[in-house]
This record gives sequence, structure tokens and C-alpha cells, in this order.
Amino acid sequence: MDNKNNLKKVLIIDDAVVVREVIRRYLLEMGFNNDGIFEAENGSKGLDLLQKEKIDLIISDWNMPQMSGLELLNMIKEYNILKNIPFIMVTSENEKEKVDEAFKAGVSQYIFKPFKPKHFKEKIQQTLEKNLYGAKQVMVVDDSMVIRKIIERQLRQLGFGDFNFINADNGRNALTCLEEQPIDLIITDLHMPEMDGIEFIQEVRNNDRTDYIPVLMVTSDYDPEKMLEAYQAGTDEFMQKPFKVVELEEKIKTLFDQ
Repeated sequence: MDNKNNLKKVLIIDDAVVVREVIRRYLLEMGFNNDGIFEAENGSKGLDLLQKEKIDLIISDWNMPQMSGLELLNMIKEYNILKNIPFIMVTSENEKEKVDEAFKAGVSQYIFKPFKPKHFKEKIQQTLEKNLYGAKQVMVVDDSMVIRKIIERQLRQLGFGDFNFINADNGRNALTCLEEQPIDLIITDLHMPEMDGIEFIQEVRNNDRTDYIPVLMVTSDYDPEKMLEAYQAGTDEFMQKPFKVVELEEKIKTLFDQ
């Protein structure tokens, strides 16, 4: 990351001194100023610091004495001057219900302990850069509006901006959208009315203007024969519903690195 990080103030909240030291070291490697990195051992002391310093980023543990990270996050959201500060949860809590609870509360990113330096730094970058993926356009094709909204929310968590999304409720409508604007990634369901995911992908691959677009198929039908049929049609990656945002992140990185 560039040197503009040395102007940002970061608050690290964790009851483990060792973890705070590790995070501080990684931030220094990324160009943050040592004097701009503040530490607290629990949410209560973190809140005190937030009221004294103009903090640009909060990195917090979940389980801490006196006030947990989630309790702090919920409290922050009640303060107009604090509620928009990006909040990264760094914790060993890895159950899906816990992750969902944190994102519903308004967490910006979620990092599992133990974490590798590269992964940690990527999450910091995704959080501080409003639109990590620039102008890349993602088409989400699913007959369920709920599923489309869930995928969009997860994509935002990974660094996509609101303007990056194109929606379609079946393969036929998706083909119409592809004729109207360029797309960089297709995320499609398998079972849809009018034209299902496999038929849609076949059409995409048979068109010279679209056959280069990477395709990720997401479905609750994990039938090996259907998977094989989808791959033969031109699917690049396959993912089963329900899935975690970290799984979606891995698939997207794989597709964009191809």
C-alpha cells in the first residue's frame, strides 16, 4: 500500500499483548506510522480512546473482558461520529452463526485467528480502499432475489462497489444483459426457469464476445453428474450453497488470477 497510510490512525483492541504486537508490526510494514497506532485491552478502554482520538480504522478481538468486540461494535453504531469507522473483527470465532452475527452488526471484515501476514494485509487493503476491484462488473444470475442480495452483500464485503453489480433472474435475461454491457465475472445458479444455468453457460461459451468471461456456479444441488455437465458446458468454478464469504473470496481470486 502507498504512503498515505502514515496519515491514518488505527486502534487495535485485544486482551492479548502478543496479538497486539503482531498486528502493530504488520501495520508498520504496510506504512502506518507508529504514533498513529493505538492499543486497548478491551472494548471499554477502546471506547474511551475512540472518544479522544480521531480513529480511521478499528481492529478488534471478539472475546475480551469487560466489553467484547461485538458489544463495542453495537455501541459504536449508536454514535453518529463513530458509526462509519471501518471495523475489522480478528477472532478465533469461526462458526457461521458467529460470522453472520458480526456482519449483521456492521463489521467491515472478519479475520480468523491464526492468520497469515499476506491475508491480514489484504483485508486491511480491502477495508481502506472503497472499491478494491475497480470497475470490474459482476453479473449475479439467480431466480431468488434473496440469494442475489446475499451474494451482493458478500461481494461488497470483499471490496466491490455498489455500481459493480448486474442482476438477472434467469439465463435468458442474463444473455440480454450481456449484449448491452461488458461483464468481468458471472456468478450463476444452476436451476432457474426459462433457461437454467447450464444452458446459459453454453450460450456464453458459444459467443466469441463472451466466451472469455469466468463463470462461478453456485447451487444447492451438489449432484456429481450435474457438476460434470456444468464443467463440460464451460463452468470454471463450482460452489455449494450455503457458503461463507471467505469461500467466495477464494473462488473470485482464483478466477481473476487465471
